[in-house]
Amino acid sequence: MHVKGNAWLSRGEAMEKAFGAERWQAFVKSQSAPFLKSPVMPISRIPVVEFLAVHDALVKEFYGGDQKAYWRFGESSAEWALQHQLRGLFANEEGRRFLQFSPTIYKGYFDGGELVTEAKPAYVDLVIRGVEPRHVYFEFSIIGFAVGGLRVLGVPTEAKCISGFSKGDAEVRYRFEVMK
Repeated sequence: MHVKGNAWLSRGEAMEKAFGAERWQAFVKSQSAPFLKSPVMPISRIPVVEFLAVHDALVKEFYGGDQKAYWRFGESSAEWALQHQLRGLFANEEGRRFLQFSPTIYKGYFDGGELVTEAKPAYVDLVIRGVEPRHVYFEFSIIGFAVGGLRVLGVPTEAKCISGFSKGDAEVRYRFEVMK
């Protein structure tokens, strides 16, 4: 499995903004992941194990090892996306449509595993399957993205964890009770 370079580039931009260019660049230089040895382009294909190793290191370095930082990454990414590349695609309170569009967003970042939606009249489940390794990055950043997007769209809901990599499960399933 690979992660597209745009995921790394957006993370780098956010980290620079939050912690300053000097501190971020020092961190990047301290990492030995092969993908960092040459310029990363938006279409670069980064091996997932390298990508996750560097993310684990940055969570340790900048967030004291708090894995919920991945959730916050997802939320802030959704806020940014809905003001930029996804701007105008969703009307206010259009939560179901946003959630059902999430698999398309997933495919823009990852070339393995899948994100699917299972919609019922009273809720929409987001399900992540086939991802290896089963790392909380995928669970927290993707579900965090959904939560952040719903908040921006003015859709009050809670993400209920049915199963997750964070619990040792083979798949991730979160339920969102959204009617619109």
